[in-house]
Amino acid sequence: MTRRRLTLAALIAGGVLLVGAIAVAGAFKATSTHQFCSSCHIMQPYVQAWTASSHRGVECVQCHFPPTFKDALWVKFQASTQLVKWATETYSSKPFADVRDASCLRSGCHATAALDARAPLTFKRVTGFAHSIHLDAGRTGMALRCTSCHAQTVVDRHFEVTESTCFACHFKGSRSTRALTPRGGCPACHGAPLRDLRVGAATFNHRELVQRGAPCQSCHINVVEGVGDAPADRCLGCHNEADKLAVAANVPAVHRVHVTERSIECTRCHSAIRHRLPPLPEVAALLRRP
Repeated sequence: MTRRRLTLAALIAGGVLLVGAIAVAGAFKATSTHQFCSSCHIMQPYVQAWTASSHRGVECVQCHFPPTFKDALWVKFQASTQLVKWATETYSSKPFADVRDASCLRSGCHATAALDARAPLTFKRVTGFAHSIHLDAGRTGMALRCTSCHAQTVVDRHFEVTESTCFACHFKGSRSTRALTPRGGCPACHGAPLRDLRVGAATFNHRELVQRGAPCQSCHINVVEGVGDAPADRCLGCHNEADKLAVAANVPAVHRVHVTERSIECTRCHSAIRHRLPPLPEVAALLRRP
């Protein structure tokens, strides 16, 4: 009788564990879908942006969870604290996500070889973009991550590169009076126009000036607005600890923590920089006419 009772108890315990494991696995899978994410109203704009993005065929957890099961389980536990914040109404309307490079480079997603490709890519008006240059800490001065550039600085663009991020790096501290020395120089991003341009009654071509090595900023003045400074009150938006605020002037340390270790958006700290060609005087005059 004792042996039978022990066997029955073991079977019952095993059944309970099996049912529990199935329930946990089912809950893990059910809460790892974009439908579950969008059930929270603060996440709906982000899910809508994801639906319109190039990543719409990839479930949220593929990017937002690390590829290893152990790390994914820990992140899942951390995410469960959002339920507590929701119940106690202590959540923020702008959630923070730390997407790791390993998630982007996991098998079946973005290949590491593509980052080392020598063929330049095109991004808007930039004709010679290369990932390898931007991932070289010796040339950029800091170790960047995928989300350093592919950041969601605005709600409706999911993991897209925005020009404001580019300008924050390339033009920060590059202007003094009328002199402009952007990181990498103007030709690093823009090739000289090959066609003739008509300015007023004259026809102009950049070819001769480029061959002479004339600086672009000799003619193209006022193409940058803003200085990209990081005022102290931006720090107070996240931190209130005296020891952390004391190291705000240590730029390498601040970048290491916010850029390399955490994917904090550049515009969270730096004021915006705009870069564009100002309108020609005759065009501006036409625009001012009634």
